[in-house]
Amino acid sequence: MNITKSPLIFITLLVLIQFFGEVHGNIKIGAFNMKVFGVTKASKPKIMDILIKIILRYDVILLQEIRDSTDAAIGLLLQEVNRRAGKRPFMMKISERLGRTNSKEQYAFFYRTTSGISLRSSYVYNDNANDIFEREPFVVHFDSTKTNLMRFALVGIHVKPKDAVNEITALSDVIKEVTSRLKETNIIIMGDLNADCSYVSKSAWTKIPLRQDTKVTWPVGDNIDTTTGTTDCAYDRFIVSGAKIQKNVVKGSVRVFYFDTEYSLSYAEALEVSDHYPIELELI
Repeated sequence: MNITKSPLIFITLLVLIQFFGEVHGNIKIGAFNMKVFGVTKASKPKIMDILIKIILRYDVILLQEIRDSTDAAIGLLLQEVNRRAGKRPFMMKISERLGRTNSKEQYAFFYRTTSGISLRSSYVYNDNANDIFEREPFVVHFDSTKTNLMRFALVGIHVKPKDAVNEITALSDVIKEVTSRLKETNIIIMGDLNADCSYVSKSAWTKIPLRQDTKVTWPVGDNIDTTTGTTDCAYDRFIVSGAKIQKNVVKGSVRVFYFDTEYSLSYAEALEVSDHYPIELELI
């Protein structure tokens, strides 16, 4: 039977295709240390242009090292991103300013509701009892209608370089707390963990529980360079916790986005944007 000659069947198929096309699909998640992002950087059109292009690649992106007590810079970035985003604008969830010194930082998650993502809740991890983290992890809990996961949690962290081993070790407790508080087992810790080179030696890895935990994966390998400078270090990482979310990370999607190559930037121009590359993965 020729289905195109049967209007009822044809219309039914179109509805089903449209329905399943909306329900199922990959979402791209990124994490990017923007290297001291504040009003000075936001006032440079060429740098802002590259930052906007990078952000537009993602459905959800964690932005780190925001240093601006007025929130003007990050507000302008969101505004300019959405000016180019068209019918797929971003929402933003930003943390409070974090850090022990006057040089405090914020985390921000930009996310698109048109990608089937909606924010359930968010909070800054309570580290008051032990004060291990220079900048406490920022937790966001999302509902997802276009992936196989109904919901998942993302945990943003920018680890203090000199305390990298201690802070990464303490991320085991963060996973336990997020699981208990949110009743959520699908968790990705993400960001600049300073998890390589002089900050975390090869011998130090044997002392970090999360590295030995078979229930989590570290999809960004130790041999990957996530820095734009002369260093060759895998500072930026994902830690994926939960069997279901691990199963739904798209094979081959975990990568570093080399924006200097993509946008034909010189070494000096790339460093002006950041000393880190974004890392990314896709969920289905």
